[in-house]
Amino acid sequence: MRNSNTLFAAAVFLFTLILPLTNQAPGVLGFADAAEFNLVSYLSGVAHAPGFPAYTILSSLFLVPASAFAGTVTSLVFFSALCLAVAALLLFFSALRLLSHLKPEATEPQLLIAAATTAAIPVTGTTLWHWTHSVEVYTLQTLFVALVLHGLILREDGHRRRGTLLAALGFGLGLANHHLTAVFLFPFLVILWPSGWLKPNQSEGKKKTVNKGVSWNELTGSDARLFAGIVAGIVVLAYGWLMVRSTVNLPFAFGNPDTLDRLTYHLSGGAWMKNTQSVVKGIVGMRLPYFLRITWEQFFLFSGFLVYGLVALSKSGYNRFWLAIAGYFAVIFIYQLRIDQTADTDAYLCTAYFLLTLLAAPGILLYARYRPYAWVTLPLLLVAQTWINFSKTDLRDFDLSTAILRDLDRSAPKGSVVLIADWTASINALNARITQNFRKDLVVLNYDLKFTHHELFKRNYPEVYAEVAAPYERFIGLLGQYHPQEIYNTGCTLDQRDLLNAYLDAIRALQNYCSKRGVAFMADPKAYVFLVQQGVFPDTHVSGSYLSTLPGTPEANDAFLRLEHKWIDNRHVLSDPSAADKLVDLEAALDMHRRYWQQTGDTTRLRIAENKYQDIKRRQRDMKKKMAFLFRR
Repeated sequence: MRNSNTLFAAAVFLFTLILPLTNQAPGVLGFADAAEFNLVSYLSGVAHAPGFPAYTILSSLFLVPASAFAGTVTSLVFFSALCLAVAALLLFFSALRLLSHLKPEATEPQLLIAAATTAAIPVTGTTLWHWTHSVEVYTLQTLFVALVLHGLILREDGHRRRGTLLAALGFGLGLANHHLTAVFLFPFLVILWPSGWLKPNQSEGKKKTVNKGVSWNELTGSDARLFAGIVAGIVVLAYGWLMVRSTVNLPFAFGNPDTLDRLTYHLSGGAWMKNTQSVVKGIVGMRLPYFLRITWEQFFLFSGFLVYGLVALSKSGYNRFWLAIAGYFAVIFIYQLRIDQTADTDAYLCTAYFLLTLLAAPGILLYARYRPYAWVTLPLLLVAQTWINFSKTDLRDFDLSTAILRDLDRSAPKGSVVLIADWTASINALNARITQNFRKDLVVLNYDLKFTHHELFKRNYPEVYAEVAAPYERFIGLLGQYHPQEIYNTGCTLDQRDLLNAYLDAIRALQNYCSKRGVAFMADPKAYVFLVQQGVFPDTHVSGSYLSTLPGTPEANDAFLRLEHKWIDNRHVLSDPSAADKLVDLEAALDMHRRYWQQTGDTTRLRIAENKYQDIKRRQRDMKKKMAFLFRR
């Protein structure tokens, strides 16, 4: 059986590795935090809370050899696909061991085809397929969870020490990566730690041989102590590395967890915790249809096997096993329903979907045993699901990051100071500046000036900083006094009059810098509206997708009005919550164009701007049909 195992395992690995690479995006998949993770991997830096040191360390190490063959983005997308492929390999061997216990009378071909089909399912579902395209932590977290699962099955299958080591490695790295999904896994890990769940009651004619009771003393035995020691060691080393790395003056850092107090804040979720604590009336009801739909699309043609498998496991007495996995899925599913979050709202389910797939294995095996052509129909189902979901996950024309950079490049004259409120545009611009030397002449700042760490201004633009240092440091000093964590993180709560005045003084200092040098002071629409409300933005002109103190060139404005953003027409946009904010930004920019050309009497450009504006509004209406929770306000 060894040669057959290797052949099927290789097929699963290659299928899972190659499939996502066939329709990946041409650049950084810029929604959510892909550009940030690309940047922190490049710098071995500090990411947003809770820091994700496991991802940062491993992706940085992966870049050392990979960057000799491909660019940073290509290498890290390949890393995401590789993580899921290794996870699928572990799922194959886990399914094989589970099924050989569940149905020892099954033949070798039946076991192999059922295990291979089970392991190939995750990448054909829309959620896991989509996130495998991105420079993100989610497929790595799926790999860590797969390690835990495989370790637990090995423990049950007579390899206790090896299983304990693998489970500890996976859980420790999971806590050092996306710790929330690992924390949710812990109660169910405890349920499956005591032995006995892989060998339930067995029938022998009319008699039953009943296993002896579960020994819960195993939870404090030598294996449990070894597990706890390894997990604790990994967590301490990973987050200790994060603390040390935060002391380095890098051109990008999100937070500054160099003390226990700031590390605790980082581990608790930082500024993001506001999303988990806020309650929006009716949010569960609005989000439920979306989550039910993506769950259906993840399993789709194999949903029946999942139900069939649950029934088979229940009848065979594997209740602890299926309840633990189904319970993990249910907890994450319910948790996500109540969170006022959009950017990667579906990604947290990647690990839950992956584990839930294993419950389909018994259903697939029973089908393989009683249907003589299963070895043909099961691969055909995989092909059919791949074919149907290919268009839903096809991002080959998803030029979001390149379109953002192209707009900025065309819009901003040499030496401009540009304030950007949009996170996606801000982080993509900084990522491109550092990793690709993009437009080093520009001063691109978040509209709160400090972005994710108050020293980034000084580190990246020392000459400009020197000109405005006094008002900027006064602003930072007051912000640190009123909101200590915000000078190291995202967020800028201007809720005190002296703090607001200090911020406006820093803005005026930047404007004076631009006036003295005859360069443009620019802002994206959201930043522009805020500054106008504070009375600190002088007469403005449109310049591409930005507002500027200097007139934009006809070439820049006409290029923007052509709206050369291929990603807008991509089918995936209407199902991606993180696309909503960017469509709002484009809507606002086009609205500014409408007003500007109306005031200047340019009827030709006014008509073009109006048509493009209505086109964006139409797309937003189409998006609302699928994701009403995005438009609740």
